[in-house]
Amino acid sequence: MLNRGLAGLVTLLLFASVAFFLVQIIVPADFTVQFSIGMNRAEREAMQDELGLNLPLWQQYLNWMRDFFSGKLGTSFYGYPVLDVLQAALPLSLLIFLPGTALAYWIGMQLGKFAGWSSHQVRASAATLGGLALFTTFPPWLAWLVAYFLGRQLGMLRGGFFFSPGLDDLNRRLWATIELRPDQIAARMLLTLAVVSAILVATHGVLRRRQRRLPPVVFALVLAALCYPIWQAWGFAPQALDLLTLAALPMLTYTLLSFGETLLIMRTGMQESRTQEYITVARAKGLPENQIRDRHAARNAILPVVSRLIISLPYLLTGIVIIEDVLEWPGLGTSLFNSLYQQDMPMVMAMFLMVGGFSLAARLLLEALLVVLDPRLRVSGQAEYLA
Repeated sequence: MLNRGLAGLVTLLLFASVAFFLVQIIVPADFTVQFSIGMNRAEREAMQDELGLNLPLWQQYLNWMRDFFSGKLGTSFYGYPVLDVLQAALPLSLLIFLPGTALAYWIGMQLGKFAGWSSHQVRASAATLGGLALFTTFPPWLAWLVAYFLGRQLGMLRGGFFFSPGLDDLNRRLWATIELRPDQIAARMLLTLAVVSAILVATHGVLRRRQRRLPPVVFALVLAALCYPIWQAWGFAPQALDLLTLAALPMLTYTLLSFGETLLIMRTGMQESRTQEYITVARAKGLPENQIRDRHAARNAILPVVSRLIISLPYLLTGIVIIEDVLEWPGLGTSLFNSLYQQDMPMVMAMFLMVGGFSLAARLLLEALLVVLDPRLRVSGQAEYLA
């Protein structure tokens, strides 16, 4: 894991360097060109000198790398620290990405398990076709469909698209009673969800050793029942629920876009497991069919799903970036596109690094999870299986 972490950091550094020079080549002009109509040449040159845009490219690169290693990530061309923008946008993006990924993974795994094991080919084919259709849908088009039908026509979801952009649909009277901003509350919500989820996962592991289990529905209900009192004790439970109801639209769109790949891989794994010898042995022992499916076939079929999730993580992040921009959710995606429109290169590069760093951390975490799920990787000499 240490070697993979160091290799990932080197890769992230190379990616950032290539992205820096690539952006300089692609963008036809510098930041000051958008103000050229309202200022003369001397004023524009003064602005270029103030922002360091008249320096040689190699010197701009060294200055940017200095800010990168110092952890400050530089200053936006508009004068505000880049790190402040990232700290405000990241919790709101993770509030969509983390629960949406977990939900998409669970839905895809359950439907794939059903489609690969069920003898009802019509139902299995319908589930597979639905997942494939959503997985291959153009993300802005899917966001528009969800926002239009579930938001505007049925009134089941709040906000989004041309109805009410961004966080403008929040209950202003409710938020006037608290000093915390939505991004600060989102960060505390994520911290609570992470801690309580870790406790429940540990509890589930103890129950499994005693031949018991914690069903997913019970897991979700207990998670909600434990988180809400904590939010209430911190004094922002009503605001957290208000934020969640507004985040439901981008979260649902992202989930519908993401679960199809998990479904297809899980279905293939289940179909391959049905003909394996250990399934025949389990049936010969007289085990119930649902126990053979869940405890024998599914446990082996889930390994390729986790491996594929590691590989496809950057593509999932791309999907959430597009959805945020379409639905005007003020996360990393919206900030990235706004920075591109304004040619604010320090902000663009910081967003790239933030996405790359998060991808690196998530890949390491998922690889550790893969070692936990597959006992063969814990045997000495089998570490190369991960490669």
